[in-house]
Amino acid sequence: MNKWTDLFLLHPLSDGWLDGLLFVTFGLHLLFALLIVGTAVLGLVFFLQDWLNNDQPGQSWNSKFMHTHLGLKSLAVVLGIAPLLLIQIRYSYSFFTTTGLFAYAWLAVIPLLIVAFLLIDGFNHSMESRSWLALLCGVIGVGALLTVPAVFTGALALMERQHLWAQFGQSGGQDFATLPALAPHWLLRYLHVIGAALVLGAAFQLFFSTRNNPEKAPRLRNWVFGATLAQILIGIPLLFTVAAELTWTIVAALTVGALAALLVLWVLRPRQSASEAAPRPVPLPAPRSLLWLLPLAFAAMLVGRQFIQDESLNPLQAANDAYRTERAKTMDPFRQPSLDAYALKLKTVYDNGDTIYDQACAPCHGLEGKGDGPVAARLLIPAEDIAAIRADREYVYTLVRDGVPGSGMPYFRLYDREKIEMVLDTMGKRFDMYGKADVPPDREPEGEAMFVWAETCSVCHGVAGEITEFGHTLLPPPPDLQKFAMTHARALEVITNGYPGTVMPPFRHLPQEVLEDLTIISNTFRVEK
Repeated sequence: MNKWTDLFLLHPLSDGWLDGLLFVTFGLHLLFALLIVGTAVLGLVFFLQDWLNNDQPGQSWNSKFMHTHLGLKSLAVVLGIAPLLLIQIRYSYSFFTTTGLFAYAWLAVIPLLIVAFLLIDGFNHSMESRSWLALLCGVIGVGALLTVPAVFTGALALMERQHLWAQFGQSGGQDFATLPALAPHWLLRYLHVIGAALVLGAAFQLFFSTRNNPEKAPRLRNWVFGATLAQILIGIPLLFTVAAELTWTIVAALTVGALAALLVLWVLRPRQSASEAAPRPVPLPAPRSLLWLLPLAFAAMLVGRQFIQDESLNPLQAANDAYRTERAKTMDPFRQPSLDAYALKLKTVYDNGDTIYDQACAPCHGLEGKGDGPVAARLLIPAEDIAAIRADREYVYTLVRDGVPGSGMPYFRLYDREKIEMVLDTMGKRFDMYGKADVPPDREPEGEAMFVWAETCSVCHGVAGEITEFGHTLLPPPPDLQKFAMTHARALEVITNGYPGTVMPPFRHLPQEVLEDLTIISNTFRVEK
């Protein structure tokens, strides 16, 4: 193992680079996530306003407004993968502990997003034609979407508070909403995220959707103004919940963000009277200054948020890394012997026909292949004495791969051809399964045995040893004697006493000479290759 394959023990990059990548990727993901939440909430609100005011033309603009949600959501989901992977590496201890404690809500994110995306699409497509359906889809879809940031902010809030993990775990998550050190921070943080979504969603649509509909701009400007004001009001008590983590760097970043937000309010301030003239002509539906004020506020707040998170998580992660390093030193002398033993075990299990036979075949057929394995006594149809078989290798391969229907012989398609060939090698080496048929050279079958074969045996085995059409209907079917034979002793035993559990009857009533001749006949069909 190295740093590229053992990401949780050996980071592939320095912590500084990981922090930088995490900041950039999380910032991009958060931006698009806020845009889809803000667009969805505003789209639903505008739909309700125009519906109540019976403004049908307004729904056409609302539909175009919501159409942007389709593209934004794809980017939000795709861009969310990188920060999720990075945070697992950078803060593995806190991340996996918290997601384990918070699993019941964490696992709900995927179905919530599926429901939200599908219903918001339905909301968009039906708002101009089926208002009630649009209302139903919009309320449920946006409600589901708003639940997702609640889950994420809850997980992050818990992740940054290690001292609550034990209490949270012991309560099974039941105390989440009542923990005084957690619930207020989570609620304010969640509202702050929703407020940011409304600011960015309204600002994006202000520039994107109002070029051909300037009459919509005041509505969106009011939303940017109101949501920004709410951000400031919510941010003040939120700041008190993280007062213990504040440093001068964090205070500086948050101050820059707050000043940018105040400037946004100043730019968008309501006119004192309708007669008050604008200071200069406005070429766009929105002031150009928003194009840098809002990104500045977003980036500054994100920097402050990142530093607060680092203050909580870095000491914990450093302590955990130190513990793992010390633990690794203790275990290091055993590392290579353990890997070698494990590799040998893998090779033994997966690359050794002897082991596969002993573990998969011997329970029925026995280590010596005599059909007397430890579970053979439980079989209604006895396991075959494969030590007495003399058959074509390809035919045996088919029996092993596909099994024998109607018997206890299962198929082994879980093994690839290479593994089955290894087992066949073992069976050939141990039992001489692919050797010559055992036919006494000094004896020719007489007429009575030929008559019995033609009149009785050939019904299933065919006149030339092939499986007849009737034979194929039997479970299990008879063996194909053109590819399958037995030792003389074993074939004589089967013909004399039959094969229990199959339609092969005993022929012990026949004279011994006839039985011997039938045994010879049954072993003369196989054409050895």
